[in-house]
Amino acid sequence: MSEKLILETLDRLEDRYLNRLLDQITDGCLILDKGKNYIFWNKSAEALSGFPAEEILDKSCQAEPPLFINSSGKPLCEENCLCDQALKDGQPRLLDVYLQHKNGFRLPVRLKIIPLLNGDGQSVGLAEIFTDISPAVAIPLKMAELEKMQLLDLDTGLPNRLYMEMYLKNKIDEYQKYGLPFGLIYADVDNFNKIQERFGRFNSAKLIRMIARTFQKNIRYFDIVCRWENEEFLICLLNIDENRLDIVANKLRLLVAESYITVETGLLNATVSMGATLVQRFDTIESLVKRAEELMLHSKWLGRNKVSLTFTQKET
Repeated sequence: MSEKLILETLDRLEDRYLNRLLDQITDGCLILDKGKNYIFWNKSAEALSGFPAEEILDKSCQAEPPLFINSSGKPLCEENCLCDQALKDGQPRLLDVYLQHKNGFRLPVRLKIIPLLNGDGQSVGLAEIFTDISPAVAIPLKMAELEKMQLLDLDTGLPNRLYMEMYLKNKIDEYQKYGLPFGLIYADVDNFNKIQERFGRFNSAKLIRMIARTFQKNIRYFDIVCRWENEEFLICLLNIDENRLDIVANKLRLLVAESYITVETGLLNATVSMGATLVQRFDTIESLVKRAEELMLHSKWLGRNKVSLTFTQKET
């Protein structure tokens, strides 16, 4: 059937039936008018972002806080707006970006921007389709099994310290027997005690959950992040070299620094200091974690919100 015949067949289709159809799509779907205001927001968009339609509709894509952030931490509609470009040339765009979830964490998504054209070929609006591209499997055991075995941190939903100790022992054994490399990142929230004193335990716990989800959603499915202490996390990255370890650690550090939660007085965010190291031949759990922790403390000494892989001096 040609496109013309399809349009003729659907000529009497009512908006409510079209909306119902779009609500069945598993990808997030939104529509903007020519002024770049949101006029449609489907159920999957609500589920992926945490924002109900009533909080999005009639707002501009340039409103704060921005929904989509690029890999440099800049809103898509801030400079060289892709929506403006698509409206102008009528060409679709496909890119990987981050969705700012209502709970504060950054969710990696694949975004397609599609111009909507009238009969004269003029752009009259935009459709944006976004798909969650975070790892489908975060941990190898089911949550219920981890909870039953007391290996789950109930506040964040991450594996706890006991789980990570068991996991690291297994990975160190594999490295010593078969030479399978891995890296460890020790992350500590900067100035957490001051944040807790100023914003209270409830908001501090909410912040920790946001950071946990940011880590969890932005590592590979076979990598592991755990809550090690109250404001400390360990991230184990398999089959990695030092250069890649540095890149991943700094990506995670930047994502945390640019994420935030909403509190009574406005927006609350935090930074993390990180120590990152590769496993070595004669490492034990204690020596590996201690080296990563000492590198994390070195990052704090350098001024916080940094990643250290070696013990360098401060710049003078």
